Amino acid sequence: MTTAPQFILFGSPEVPAIDKDVSACTVSGNPAQTSRLYSDEPKSGTRCGIWDCQAGVFTATMDGINEFCCIIEGEAEITDLDDGSKRTVRAGDAFVMEPGMRLEWTVPKYIKKYFAISDAA
Repeated sequence: MTTAPQFILFGSPEVPAIDKDVSACTVSGNPAQTSRLYSDEPKSGTRCGIWDCQAGVFTATMDGINEFCCIIEGEAEITDLDDGSKRTVRAGDAFVMEPGMRLEWTVPKYIKKYFAISDAA
């Protein structure tokens, strides 16, 4: 039996925040992170939501995922740990992080982003 596609209006009701324990990947500061997952489709391997982070430095590895991001508020410097390249992202910037990337995020004050993640094939 197939269910009919649905139109989903986000933002109402409020989606509970999920605090992420980042102690294992924290380099410095206290980069406390919260995610609001608006969609999680295990069948297709996609999920989307809003993520935010307080000031600090942390590492992230794109383990088998592609992630599209659009910065809503704040900024961060993202360093590619494999080639040393650095990029600063600010409100309004959009970018993709590909599978296998090893990154270090430096968040000077606060950052918030929309994200859409898909499992890599």
